[in-house]
Amino acid sequence: MPSHATPTITPGRTWVLLILGGIVTVFVVIVAIYVVNLPRPANSPGTDAGARPAPTESPAPEPVASPTPVVAPGTPQPTSCAEIYSPAMKQAFGDLVLNPQWTTEPGADVGDGADDPELVGVITASPHLTCHWASPTGPSDSGVDTSVVWLSPEQTTAVTDRLAELGYGCYEELSGLRCLTESDSGGALVGESHFLRGEVWLATRYTNAGPDGYTHDIVNTLWAGS
Repeated sequence: MPSHATPTITPGRTWVLLILGGIVTVFVVIVAIYVVNLPRPANSPGTDAGARPAPTESPAPEPVASPTPVVAPGTPQPTSCAEIYSPAMKQAFGDLVLNPQWTTEPGADVGDGADDPELVGVITASPHLTCHWASPTGPSDSGVDTSVVWLSPEQTTAVTDRLAELGYGCYEELSGLRCLTESDSGGALVGESHFLRGEVWLATRYTNAGPDGYTHDIVNTLWAGS
């Protein structure tokens, strides 16, 4: 059989191979470090398994402020029922009291100062202060409900037109417009008194009650000195 000679590597060649291998290793390490430190996109996951982008919170909605009614300077703005009557009127109701506890309970049998649904709708949709003269023990066949209502010019026209449409007797009085109606309903004397001046509407409905000069007293108290 022919014999084959075993290849030999000279010492010089060995050093060349070692140097080349070292260079390749260093190059691979440098490339790996560069790849690891590349910047990631803002929404890319992290390197940990299962990592997720941090959720962003939506800003809380801004609260919507309730509109504040704008009234002309000098317009009466009572904040309590005690402010709309003179001391004498507060003493004139006899057994009826102002805003007894039961009138503030949910579902209480009290009115807003008008019977017509359109007028009641304007009262409830507008800034208003409603006051009740009633029996301290509960609903009875006597009482007075009055609302002080702040209106826009358009609402004032709508209320005036509606009062005329309903056939209420209207006339000028105390620098404003006064409208009245009264009837006998099943043996009970029921009536309404409406007074409009500027941006204020005094809406009153009464049953078997109401001292003489009631509306005049409110007008003179609210517009005292004017």
